[in-house]
Parts: sequence; C-alpha cells; structure tokens
Amino acid sequence: MKKATATLMMVLAITVTSIAQQVVKKEDKVKKTTTIPQKVHNIFSKHKKYSGTKTKHIVKVEKTKS
Repeated sequence: MKKATATLMMVLAITVTSIAQQVVKKEDKVKKTTTIPQKVHNIFSKHKKYSGTKTKHIVKVEKTKS
C-alpha cells in the first residue's frame, strides 16, 4: 500500500511540474481574401455572402527550460 501511494504521489508531482512548465501562445492570423467582384456583390446584395477575411487560430505550446 505504501508503494502504491508513493508511486501515485510521484506521478502526480511529475504531472504538476510538467503542466507548470508549458507556455501557451494564442494568436489569430487574419488575411483579406475577397476579390473585386465579391466586394461589388456585397455592396449591392441583401445577402452578404463573402466576409472577406480568413482567420486562422494558432496555438503554440512551448516548454520552458528549468
């Protein structure tokens, strides 16, 4: 029983320290993608079909050196 408890505590400690060392960077890249005919369509249409942007969500996870 003591070995199981000690092993469980060791695994828990390793997990907590590894989570604490991660650095998460979140950024959004936005790119304009509409063409001239799409922009004209948006001006004269009631149903706006083209938003004109492409959004890419980037999440970078880096481990810090200890």
